[in-house]
Amino acid sequence: MPPLDKPRERALEILQKVEGGAFADQLIDEMRQSFDRRDSAFILELVYGILRNRSRLDWSLNRFSAKAVETTDAWTRNILRLAAYQMMFLDRVPVSAAVNTATALAKVYGKKHGYVNGLLRNLDRKRGTISFPGPGDPVKRLSVVYSHPAWLVKRWVRRFGETAAELLLESNNRPAQFIIRTNTLRTSRAELKASLEAEGCQAIEAAYSPAGLELPSGPNLQDLSPYRNGWFLVQDQAAQLISMMLAPQAGETVLDACAAPGGKATHIAEIMKNRGIVVALENDLLRIVRLRENSEKLGTSIIVPTVGDATRYRGEKFDRILIDAPCSGLGVLRRHPDGRWNKGETAIMERRLLQLRILNNCAGLLKPGGICVYATCTTEPEENEDVVTQFLSGAGGEFVIDDPRPFLPERARSFVDGHGFFRTYPQAPEMDGFFGARIIRES
Repeated sequence: MPPLDKPRERALEILQKVEGGAFADQLIDEMRQSFDRRDSAFILELVYGILRNRSRLDWSLNRFSAKAVETTDAWTRNILRLAAYQMMFLDRVPVSAAVNTATALAKVYGKKHGYVNGLLRNLDRKRGTISFPGPGDPVKRLSVVYSHPAWLVKRWVRRFGETAAELLLESNNRPAQFIIRTNTLRTSRAELKASLEAEGCQAIEAAYSPAGLELPSGPNLQDLSPYRNGWFLVQDQAAQLISMMLAPQAGETVLDACAAPGGKATHIAEIMKNRGIVVALENDLLRIVRLRENSEKLGTSIIVPTVGDATRYRGEKFDRILIDAPCSGLGVLRRHPDGRWNKGETAIMERRLLQLRILNNCAGLLKPGGICVYATCTTEPEENEDVVTQFLSGAGGEFVIDDPRPFLPERARSFVDGHGFFRTYPQAPEMDGFFGARIIRES
């Protein structure tokens, strides 16, 4: 038997591990060490493309299979998805290459190469006849066509309506913009933009964050001297706006209660002009290492990485506190498409209990007149406004919502509703979906 196609084999291995609960982005990062840039890009396209279109692929394959592909072994179904994605979405890949490499993989993994070969050839001959669920069942239609779990589609149709939900699902299946944040301790956005363009990297000023730049070509960061020199960090605009809502001042003492990998902690230090103290709290020792590396690279010397549990942490009183709470992550599914398959509806309520414990504990660490920003990267009210409302109802009137609009760039102020809650989803689907509330402890 000829040697297996290595990029496709690695993509298959990653898909298999993701089904077992592993994180796709971590596996992709590890993969890059063994493949050149071209093969790495192909593997990334295969893995993320399949995860973004998994239900649609399974539906299509099932039109020509005697049994649902979901019921076969994991190796076989992922081999089928791997080939079907190339056949249906990648015009540059010959069908023969997709089918032959899948059959070869099936001889080693799953041992059902005859079934794989026959089903894929049927798909090639008859894929023009495939029809999808009709408008009579909008949840099923949207779930299959845009490959999101039915429980989540049902939620969004109920909350936003069918038309708006469809737009959101569609946006989740587009690759996320590649956004960086200027390190204002070392350069300006204009200088960073000029430096990147001098090295052949296109850079466009971000629409909402004054520190943000979009890099449309998605460059190899290691090739860019501004990256090696710590002139920027990769961070979506929505996350940048959360730190601006906190509006920390030079000389203050600030707590970032859930800090790793340090994106917001370093941004806070930059806004403070590297004067004061930022206690960066994280309960995972390995993530503390990543946080420290990012801080050292950017030169944010006021950050104090601290191992601790945000639900029980005790320390000095703080002028400002950022709680970027652990959440279901449903606002970043376009960036982490595996998240739609390894999370269930129960995760929302499970996270809510943890979020409320963190907020209750950390709010007690605020000085009178201090500011807390509670934020998540999820879309669901149970983890967002409901948590804030429940906290305020039990705080004895000591805490109140503060209007964040004066601290945001003018174009981003429309993301704040009449209750003072900040949301970039669904209002700004070109950004990650974030929620934020600015809370003040009255004197």
